[in-house]
Amino acid sequence: MKAIHTKYDVAESMEFPGVLTLKVLLTGEQTNGAWAIFEDIVKPGIGAPLHIHHEQDETFFFLKGQFQVHIDGEIHEMSEGDVALIPKGTVHAFKNVGEQEGVIRYAFSPAQNIEEMFRSFYKASLEGGLSDEEMNAIALKHGQEIVGPPF
Repeated sequence: MKAIHTKYDVAESMEFPGVLTLKVLLTGEQTNGAWAIFEDIVKPGIGAPLHIHHEQDETFFFLKGQFQVHIDGEIHEMSEGDVALIPKGTVHAFKNVGEQEGVIRYAFSPAQNIEEMFRSFYKASLEGGLSDEEMNAIALKHGQEIVGPPF
């Protein structure tokens, strides 16, 4: 693999109104499936549903704000500078519990083509909303599974 350099200010950005902005910083396509790195700018009170990555480890880097992270039934308080490693096959979710927008950067390894799942979520949201059933159907196509609502 050759060296890759991306610029934050021109990164692909997907706005999920009232929820979060997802920035694509490095894709599996760029790294031959080895790594993908994303950033979420999360509105207060918003979190991801409980889910599992069946084939990938995920690492969260908390850059701004106050979050709770659900990892295999345990709740962890996270703030700026904290890191959480979620091994593949582990049920997890996060929630912004602060009063301001929070920022999480996260990496998948191996990436495979995880960016396509996020693009599919975004496309579905633009076409009239993203139901829980549709979100899970998209996730399953990419080796992921939604197993519960946000906590």
